[in-house]
Amino acid sequence: MPDVSHFEKSNRLEESLHESLSKERLPIVDISPYLDSESTQEEREVCSKSLDSACRRYGFFYVVGHGLPQEYLDSLLRLGHKFFELPDESKDAIRIFKSQDKVRGYQRIGENVTYGKRDLQEALDIYPEPEFPSEEPLNGSQLWPSEQDLPGFKSTMLEYSEKMKVVGKAFMRAMADALGHEEVFDELQADPYWVLRVIGYPPMKDKKSAEDGISCGAHTDYGCLTFLLADDTPGSLQVEAKDGSWIPVDPIPGGFIVNIGDIIDSLTVHTYKSTFHRVIHKGSRYRVSIPFFFEPSQHMTIRPLKGFVTPENEDKVKEFKYFDHLKRMIYNHFVTNDKPLPDKPNVNELTQRG
Repeated sequence: MPDVSHFEKSNRLEESLHESLSKERLPIVDISPYLDSESTQEEREVCSKSLDSACRRYGFFYVVGHGLPQEYLDSLLRLGHKFFELPDESKDAIRIFKSQDKVRGYQRIGENVTYGKRDLQEALDIYPEPEFPSEEPLNGSQLWPSEQDLPGFKSTMLEYSEKMKVVGKAFMRAMADALGHEEVFDELQADPYWVLRVIGYPPMKDKKSAEDGISCGAHTDYGCLTFLLADDTPGSLQVEAKDGSWIPVDPIPGGFIVNIGDIIDSLTVHTYKSTFHRVIHKGSRYRVSIPFFFEPSQHMTIRPLKGFVTPENEDKVKEFKYFDHLKRMIYNHFVTNDKPLPDKPNVNELTQRG
């Protein structure tokens, strides 16, 4: 895991929005051999090696060969734009703070908090709905825009989630081929949890520092893999490179931007990187992204894989339950605009960042 000195260095980097960007670019992984039942072992080996290299070097990469047509992906992004174009009263009717478990639904600009700063974004958060909803953490009923406001929105997003679970499982098989420990990756994909967000970013006004918050502050993701579908707005997403600079990551046609989350990072004791990333959207138009988070089973206990633990790192990652980690992080992320921010930033204990 990144140590405190890494955290302090990264935090200093965020004090300015104008540091030079890295000239590095992310690699591309073609996942199609793990979605094609007729692919050869050689084709799968090429894919798993490509994935292994990308995970070790960057923790971020582009993915093609996922089988979802560009026209279909574009239709999802149009739905996302339509959601944020709804009147405020329609969006506020499903505010996150009105939900049973206080994590599902719509949050206004500034109500998503990353490392003690309000993000300049609005979003709709979607989770699997339990059989018996209650007020228990992450067990509530999902809030959706009405069919009158957005016909077909709910069914489309649920269908998309099912499609993305198939892609996520393909990656688990590829990682098993790259790392071994097939039984662990079988467990990861046996009953995967998931989270889907629809995020809207208005353009940031010119500012000289990040003190008051940016579009989305630097953070890591909490699950296995994140599949980011974003519109073609350039110059927003940035990924931290090993030297502390920031790699600009623009969408590519027909591809997802994919990154490793805390679960895979913890399993591999940071061999596969859960990389800090942020959004600084200073373009002239409204930006929409739809990240799909492929997660383990709710009840899975995460412990480092054999072969990745050494005397030097054996104290850095201790076993934990995935759902406990998700709850601990999610419930520190939302604060209404009329309430003060917490005195202490919402630090991720696994990565020492928000």
